[in-house]
Amino acid sequence: MSAQVADSNPYAVARADVVRDRDAVVDIWRSSLHDDQARSLKLDWFYRHAPHDALLQVLLHQPSHAIVGTAGVGWRRMRLDGRDLRSGLLADMAVMPGHRMLGPALLLQRTASDTALQDGDLVYGFPNPHAVPVVKRLGYVHVGDMTTYVRIVRHGPYLARRMPAALAGLLGACIDRLVWLRDRLHRMAGRRLHAAWRTTPHETVHAQAWSGPGTLEGVHDRDALEWRFARCPLASFRFLYVQRDRAPQPCAWFVCRQQGDTLHVVDFKTDPAGSASRSLTVLADAAHALGCRSISLEGCLADSEKALLRRHGFFVRQGRPVYARWKQDDAAPRAAFRLTPFDEDE
Repeated sequence: MSAQVADSNPYAVARADVVRDRDAVVDIWRSSLHDDQARSLKLDWFYRHAPHDALLQVLLHQPSHAIVGTAGVGWRRMRLDGRDLRSGLLADMAVMPGHRMLGPALLLQRTASDTALQDGDLVYGFPNPHAVPVVKRLGYVHVGDMTTYVRIVRHGPYLARRMPAALAGLLGACIDRLVWLRDRLHRMAGRRLHAAWRTTPHETVHAQAWSGPGTLEGVHDRDALEWRFARCPLASFRFLYVQRDRAPQPCAWFVCRQQGDTLHVVDFKTDPAGSASRSLTVLADAAHALGCRSISLEGCLADSEKALLRRHGFFVRQGRPVYARWKQDDAAPRAAFRLTPFDEDE
């Protein structure tokens, strides 16, 4: 273990050995992030079996020889105007109680970031409010917001919060019918659309061809989608593909996870030159068929996609900031980030 440390500093940062340091790392995650059994599953999936490798570093308290913190970087292939970039996703920043001070946190974040930028073009992350001052001091800038959009599929249960149940059921059924008729009008234009669920990614989808100029976006190829969702041990996902009559390729796809009565869309792409609007009506039909009350979709999206969601009844629920740091600050392109939970680590 080769540590990076300043003279007289009781803390040092070193590259973790995922096998040797496993118990210490999982204990830190359970204490600082989430107390559940998925922590050990994530260690193997994210740091040992990722298609583009990953970096995990640990914070050492030298007087006690104890591992007291972690910081990870997962590599992502991204594309900007036809050019491939290697991007580092900041993940699993955690420090044990008793060591949560600015100095150790700054050392851990700086070392992880600088190490990643030695081999990558940029690093990005989704810091919580307490971590924002730390990443700003390291030269990260705000590049967008991960925003949650929600569309109601069954209105009755929501109206019942504000009026008697009987009246809410009647009024909700009327609203549902009107929305259904509106969606039918959207779907009547053009060729018929078909939808099919799959548990694995489509063999021939190349969604990056749908990206606009000046947009920085992850490469959603089959291998990346297979690892990120189909082989993820933390949750179960399904792929909804939308195709036109006789068309060889899907015109839209949605990666979904159902939790209770909500269908969560964790990744998606629609062909802007095709049936983007009608594809959203297919998604709503699929959610209704599953018995869902609502659809939740999250992303740092282009203005055109935001407008499309608003037209289809999605409203903003909440947002989280995205920060990024480029290897060459003065050469950082003015790229528009397009991100979904595909670009996160859980």
